[in-house]
Amino acid sequence: MNILNIIFIQALLNVTILFFFDYLVKLINTYDLPDNKRKIHSKPTPLVGGYIFLFNIIIFLILKKWSISLLETQIIMCASTFLLIGILDDKFNLSPYSKFISLIVVLLIFFNFRENVIIENLKVYGNILNFGKNLGIFFSILCVLLFVNAFNLFDGINLQSSLYAAYILLYLFLKNSYFEIVLSLIIPLILIIYLNSKNKIFMGDSGTLFLGSIISLIIIANHNEFKLFKVDEIFLLMFLPGLDMFRLFAQRILSGKNPFLGDREHLHHYFLSIYGYKYAIFLIILISILPSLLNLFLKSQYIIIFFIIFYFSLIYFFFKNKLNN
Repeated sequence: MNILNIIFIQALLNVTILFFFDYLVKLINTYDLPDNKRKIHSKPTPLVGGYIFLFNIIIFLILKKWSISLLETQIIMCASTFLLIGILDDKFNLSPYSKFISLIVVLLIFFNFRENVIIENLKVYGNILNFGKNLGIFFSILCVLLFVNAFNLFDGINLQSSLYAAYILLYLFLKNSYFEIVLSLIIPLILIIYLNSKNKIFMGDSGTLFLGSIISLIIIANHNEFKLFKVDEIFLLMFLPGLDMFRLFAQRILSGKNPFLGDREHLHHYFLSIYGYKYAIFLIILISILPSLLNLFLKSQYIIIFFIIFYFSLIYFFFKNKLNN
């Protein structure tokens, strides 16, 4: 079926979801409950983002009659398995370790079937790093898990992860990177952005695990097969969630805390505490997308250095402000 017809049918599907939204929420019956500590939203909020993606992916595959490449099919199946693990986590609050092991097993199976997607070497500013197959599998799995976890941690305030994901999907679309899959994701993401802006839903682990995995797998596949993405470009595209995650993990470990347990030390929490929600979301999204946007025009290795220094300068500023208060 023509992609425009698929887009039209997906749009109708999402309008239908919106029309029957209250019934769907009651049927799924999965909520994020406020605790007045880390979760300060005012009322139980449905975690249905993953379900919206799931319905759209099923419709996309049915309308395409599975007439997509084997690699595209396997990427969707791998990401959908992440989505199902996320649904279980939203519903039953899986332990971080059982979730982590489950994701590793899924990725081991994926890379076992798609050896041509394994990152066996990287070209970094003219220098080539060779991993070989076995170390390449480990490195490929690590890359996906790092971005998925960073993206999951980035889902801290309304619209933050969804707008950031919309930017990445638009970036992939303009790169002509699996554009049919990308378009099929943008449509439900628009609905999620709308509902999240109205405080009606959170994306949930199901949504973030799905989006994080499918984005990272598409980028890795493009890097390996079509050389559309350079290493520094990928780093800048994923700059803020990744760096914030590494800083948080290091900070928690040094404080003797479990690195997987949440807190209110994310960059967006710092912005919220001083500037309020509107300025916080604007500044976070701006800082998220600016490195890769500048890289499109300047193509300088110093962009990475500048934004790393800028990020830690922000952290230092907020730390001093916290001490003074």
